[in-house]
Amino acid sequence: MPLAVAVSGFKNTGKTTLALALLEEILSAGLSAGFVKHTEKDVLSREESDTGRAVSLGIPCVYCGNDGAVFEAPGAGVTPERLEVFFPGKDIVIVEGAKRTPMPRIWVGDPGSCPPGVKGVFAYYDRSAAAGDGKKFFAEGDEKMLAGKVIELYRRGEGGVKASLFVGGKKIPLKAFVSEMIAGCLSGLVLPLKGVHSLKDGVQIYLKRNK
Repeated sequence: MPLAVAVSGFKNTGKTTLALALLEEILSAGLSAGFVKHTEKDVLSREESDTGRAVSLGIPCVYCGNDGAVFEAPGAGVTPERLEVFFPGKDIVIVEGAKRTPMPRIWVGDPGSCPPGVKGVFAYYDRSAAAGDGKKFFAEGDEKMLAGKVIELYRRGEGGVKASLFVGGKKIPLKAFVSEMIAGCLSGLVLPLKGVHSLKDGVQIYLKRNK
Protein backbone atom coordinates (compact mmCIF):
# COMPACT_ATOMS: atom_id res chain seq x y z
CA MET A 1 0.00 0.00 0.00
CA PRO A 2 1.50 3.39 -0.94
CA LEU A 3 2.26 6.10 1.59
CA ALA A 4 -0.27 8.91 1.14
CA VAL A 5 0.88 12.42 2.06
CA ALA A 6 -1.52 15.36 1.89
CA VAL A 7 -0.58 18.82 0.67
CA SER A 8 -3.29 20.95 2.25
CA GLY A 9 -4.04 24.65 2.53
CA PHE A 10 -6.44 27.33 1.46
CA LYS A 11 -7.12 28.47 -2.10
CA ASN A 12 -4.28 30.14 -4.03
CA THR A 13 -1.59 29.23 -1.50
CA GLY A 14 0.47 27.20 -4.00
CA LYS A 15 -0.68 23.65 -3.21
CA THR A 16 -0.55 22.41 -6.80
CA THR A 17 2.86 23.97 -7.48
CA LEU A 18 4.30 22.34 -4.36
CA ALA A 19 2.63 18.99 -5.05
CA LEU A 20 4.12 18.83 -8.56
CA ALA A 21 7.55 19.84 -7.25
CA LEU A 22 7.41 17.06 -4.65
CA LEU A 23 6.37 14.53 -7.29
CA GLU A 24 9.34 15.50 -9.49
CA GLU A 25 11.76 15.06 -6.58
CA ILE A 26 10.21 11.71 -5.58
CA LEU A 27 10.64 10.41 -9.14
CA SER A 28 14.21 11.77 -9.25
CA ALA A 29 14.93 9.70 -6.12
CA GLY A 30 13.99 6.54 -8.03
CA LEU A 31 10.62 6.02 -6.35
CA SER A 32 7.24 5.66 -8.03
CA ALA A 33 4.40 8.06 -7.31
CA GLY A 34 0.76 8.92 -7.85
CA PHE A 35 -1.26 12.12 -7.54
CA VAL A 36 -4.76 12.81 -6.23
CA LYS A 37 -6.41 16.21 -6.47
CA HIS A 38 -9.13 16.29 -3.82
CA THR A 39 -11.97 18.79 -4.06
CA GLU A 40 -15.09 19.47 -2.03
CA LYS A 41 -17.05 20.02 -5.24
CA ASP A 42 -19.21 17.29 -6.82
CA VAL A 43 -17.27 15.38 -9.48
CA LEU A 44 -19.47 12.36 -10.25
CA SER A 45 -21.69 12.19 -13.32
CA ARG A 46 -25.24 13.49 -13.14
CA GLU A 47 -27.60 10.92 -11.64
CA GLU A 48 -29.57 10.65 -14.88
CA SER A 49 -26.44 9.75 -16.91
CA ASP A 50 -25.47 6.12 -17.57
CA THR A 51 -22.57 6.04 -15.10
CA GLY A 52 -24.42 8.30 -12.66
CA ARG A 53 -27.31 5.83 -12.47
CA ALA A 54 -24.90 3.00 -11.67
CA VAL A 55 -22.99 5.04 -9.06
CA SER A 56 -26.30 5.92 -7.36
CA LEU A 57 -26.75 2.17 -6.82
CA GLY A 58 -23.43 2.04 -4.97
CA ILE A 59 -21.53 0.53 -7.91
CA PRO A 60 -18.06 1.87 -8.82
CA CYS A 61 -17.75 2.79 -12.51
CA VAL A 62 -15.06 3.51 -15.07
CA TYR A 63 -15.90 5.93 -17.89
CA CYS A 64 -13.55 5.38 -20.85
CA GLY A 65 -12.76 7.58 -23.81
CA ASN A 66 -10.10 8.01 -26.46
CA ASP A 67 -8.06 10.25 -24.17
CA GLY A 68 -8.21 8.18 -20.99
CA ALA A 69 -10.57 6.96 -18.29
CA VAL A 70 -12.27 8.32 -15.17
CA PHE A 71 -12.99 6.13 -12.15
CA GLU A 72 -16.21 7.02 -10.32
CA ALA A 73 -17.21 5.60 -6.95
CA PRO A 74 -19.86 6.47 -4.35
CA GLY A 75 -18.80 8.04 -1.08
CA ALA A 76 -16.13 10.62 -0.42
CA GLY A 77 -12.54 10.88 0.71
CA VAL A 78 -9.25 9.14 0.07
CA THR A 79 -9.25 5.59 1.47
CA PRO A 80 -6.58 2.85 1.50
CA GLU A 81 -8.88 0.75 -0.68
CA ARG A 82 -8.99 3.40 -3.39
CA LEU A 83 -5.25 3.99 -3.22
CA GLU A 84 -4.76 0.27 -3.91
CA VAL A 85 -7.16 0.43 -6.87
CA PHE A 86 -5.73 3.62 -8.38
CA PHE A 87 -2.03 3.15 -7.65
CA PRO A 88 -1.10 -0.54 -7.31
CA GLY A 89 2.60 -0.95 -6.61
CA LYS A 90 3.29 2.79 -6.24
CA ASP A 91 5.50 4.03 -3.40
CA ILE A 92 4.13 7.49 -2.56
CA VAL A 93 0.87 9.23 -3.43
CA ILE A 94 0.64 13.01 -3.06
CA VAL A 95 -2.91 14.11 -2.26
CA GLU A 96 -3.71 17.76 -2.87
CA GLY A 97 -6.38 18.96 -0.45
CA ALA A 98 -8.12 16.44 1.85
CA LYS A 99 -7.82 18.64 4.93
CA ARG A 100 -10.11 16.40 7.00
CA THR A 101 -8.74 13.01 5.91
CA PRO A 102 -6.36 11.34 8.43
CA MET A 103 -2.89 11.13 6.87
CA PRO A 104 0.55 12.72 7.17
CA ARG A 105 0.22 16.31 5.97
CA ILE A 106 2.14 19.32 4.73
CA TRP A 107 0.29 22.55 5.47
CA VAL A 108 0.80 25.18 2.77
CA GLY A 109 0.70 28.60 4.39
CA ASP A 110 1.66 30.30 7.62
CA PRO A 111 1.47 27.86 10.58
CA GLY A 112 -1.00 30.17 12.26
CA SER A 113 -3.40 29.76 9.34
CA CYS A 114 -3.83 26.02 9.92
CA PRO A 115 -7.28 25.32 11.47
CA PRO A 116 -7.30 23.41 14.79
CA GLY A 117 -9.23 20.49 13.27
CA VAL A 118 -6.55 19.72 10.67
CA LYS A 119 -4.46 16.80 11.96
CA GLY A 120 -1.25 15.02 10.97
CA VAL A 121 0.81 18.10 10.00
CA PHE A 122 4.51 17.22 10.03
CA ALA A 123 5.73 20.19 7.98
CA TYR A 124 4.73 23.72 6.99
CA TYR A 125 5.52 25.33 3.63
CA ASP A 126 5.15 29.10 3.57
CA ARG A 127 6.01 30.83 0.30
CA SER A 128 5.96 34.23 2.01
CA ALA A 129 8.55 33.25 4.64
CA ALA A 130 12.07 34.62 4.29
CA ALA A 131 13.60 31.24 5.19
CA GLY A 132 12.79 27.86 6.74
CA ASP A 133 14.63 25.78 9.30
CA GLY A 134 14.87 22.66 7.11
CA LYS A 135 13.18 20.59 9.83
CA LYS A 136 9.52 21.51 10.16
CA PHE A 137 9.30 24.91 8.49
CA PHE A 138 10.07 25.33 4.80
CA ALA A 139 10.05 28.33 2.47
CA GLU A 140 10.09 28.75 -1.30
CA GLY A 141 13.27 27.15 -2.63
CA ASP A 142 13.19 24.39 0.00
CA GLU A 143 11.14 21.96 -2.12
CA LYS A 144 13.98 19.46 -2.47
CA MET A 145 14.52 19.35 1.31
CA LEU A 146 10.79 18.98 1.89
CA ALA A 147 10.60 16.13 -0.61
CA GLY A 148 13.43 14.54 1.37
CA LYS A 149 11.22 14.62 4.47
CA VAL A 150 8.45 12.86 2.54
CA ILE A 151 10.87 10.22 1.26
CA GLU A 152 12.27 9.75 4.78
CA LEU A 153 8.72 9.17 6.03
CA TYR A 154 8.25 6.53 3.33
CA ARG A 155 11.55 4.82 4.16
CA ARG A 156 10.68 4.63 7.86
CA GLY A 157 7.50 2.74 7.09
CA GLU A 158 8.84 0.79 4.10
CA GLY A 159 7.93 -2.86 3.83
CA GLY A 160 4.31 -2.47 4.87
CA VAL A 161 2.66 -3.37 8.16
CA LYS A 162 -0.48 -5.19 9.21
CA ALA A 163 -2.53 -4.65 12.34
CA SER A 164 -3.78 -7.02 15.02
CA LEU A 165 -6.76 -5.77 17.00
CA PHE A 166 -7.48 -6.65 20.63
CA VAL A 167 -10.60 -5.43 22.42
CA GLY A 168 -10.94 -6.26 26.10
CA GLY A 169 -8.00 -8.64 25.80
CA LYS A 170 -9.72 -10.61 23.05
CA LYS A 171 -8.21 -10.77 19.59
CA ILE A 172 -10.67 -9.67 16.91
CA PRO A 173 -10.44 -11.55 13.57
CA LEU A 174 -9.60 -9.18 10.72
CA LYS A 175 -9.70 -9.66 6.98
CA ALA A 176 -6.45 -8.77 5.21
CA PHE A 177 -7.80 -5.54 3.75
CA VAL A 178 -9.20 -4.33 7.09
CA SER A 179 -5.91 -5.16 8.81
CA GLU A 180 -3.92 -3.19 6.20
CA MET A 181 -6.39 -0.30 6.32
CA ILE A 182 -6.09 0.06 10.11
CA ALA A 183 -2.30 -0.24 9.93
CA GLY A 184 -2.10 2.30 7.11
CA CYS A 185 -4.24 4.90 8.89
CA LEU A 186 -2.40 4.51 12.20
CA SER A 187 1.01 4.56 10.52
CA GLY A 188 0.10 7.78 8.74
CA LEU A 189 -0.80 9.42 12.05
CA VAL A 190 1.99 7.95 14.21
CA LEU A 191 5.07 8.11 11.93
CA PRO A 192 5.20 11.94 11.77
CA LEU A 193 5.23 12.22 15.59
CA LYS A 194 8.39 13.36 17.31
CA GLY A 195 10.33 10.43 18.76
CA VAL A 196 8.87 7.82 16.38
CA HIS A 197 11.72 6.61 14.18
CA SER A 198 10.31 3.49 12.51
CA LEU A 199 7.46 0.99 12.61
CA LYS A 200 9.39 -1.80 10.89
CA ASP A 201 9.78 -3.81 14.10
CA GLY A 202 6.13 -3.39 15.07
CA VAL A 203 4.41 -1.23 17.66
CA GLN A 204 1.68 -1.62 20.27
CA ILE A 205 -0.93 1.14 20.47
CA TYR A 206 -3.47 1.36 23.27
CA LEU A 207 -6.67 3.39 23.05
CA LYS A 208 -8.13 4.59 26.33
CA ARG A 209 -11.23 6.66 26.67
CA ASN A 210 -10.85 9.62 29.00
CA LYS A 211 -13.73 10.02 31.43
